[in-house]
Amino acid sequence: MNIAFLGLGRMGAGMATRLAKTGEHKLVVWNRSPDKALPFAELGARVAADVVDAVCDAELVITSLLDDRSLETLFNDQSAALRAMRSEAIHLCVTTISPDCANGLQARHAAHGSRYVSGPVVGRPDASAAGKLVCILAGDASAVTVAEPVCRAFAEQVIHLPGPASAANSYKLCINFFGASLVEAIGECFTLGEKLGIPRENLAFFLGKILPSPVIKVYVDKIFKRETSSDAGFTMMAGRKDLALILDAAASVQCPVDIASVIANKMDAAIAQDMANLDWSAIQEITRQRAGL
Repeated sequence: MNIAFLGLGRMGAGMATRLAKTGEHKLVVWNRSPDKALPFAELGARVAADVVDAVCDAELVITSLLDDRSLETLFNDQSAALRAMRSEAIHLCVTTISPDCANGLQARHAAHGSRYVSGPVVGRPDASAAGKLVCILAGDASAVTVAEPVCRAFAEQVIHLPGPASAANSYKLCINFFGASLVEAIGECFTLGEKLGIPRENLAFFLGKILPSPVIKVYVDKIFKRETSSDAGFTMMAGRKDLALILDAAASVQCPVDIASVIANKMDAAIAQDMANLDWSAIQEITRQRAGL
């Protein structure tokens, strides 16, 4: 299959590398910063000169971009990229975007004659590189059938959801809300324990026992050690973007999510203190500051 992969950040690079290494597809890559695309030539992929060059012959276009705005800039009613896509070609978006943006993309592609699938992924960049992501698919049913085998190059589990494309994005926002809430609760637990004189090692042992998921154990360890590097994780700025999507989605259905508001407030404080590029678990540092530590 002819595949175009747009967006080679931490998550996208891992997925695109997995696709290139299968040797099953003709892969074209594009990134706003060309230097991130160049290494893919060594894996047999073609580096596109621009977005139109990338998508014009593609049967499947995969986007791993930053947010709603970046998707809507490339794929709006007047965009050259959308006009360049072939009839019946599929756009698979693996980015965490708003449900409204997903439905808008689905309608836009339907009007153009192309097809759209939301496929947000769950997992950290290291899981992306290892092919251990979870991919959630919703949208055009015929396109989902085509996209699923491709997704298995970077996802160990693929979940189908009925309904419009936005169903996958709503599901992903719920998952991210739960993940962010756990990170916040773990940080508050360590901070309270420290204020009460409980050794952090004791709390780390207990939390590691009751939270057996390997991903959550990574965060227990990072928060315990106050390791704020985001080299293989999720940055504060990216986390704040997702919190905005969660709060907007909740407001649209009049659902209070008080914990999300607390987390967003701490992320804003962290970003104001130059923590934008640290791991999102560094919100513990704001909790510690407010506790006088």
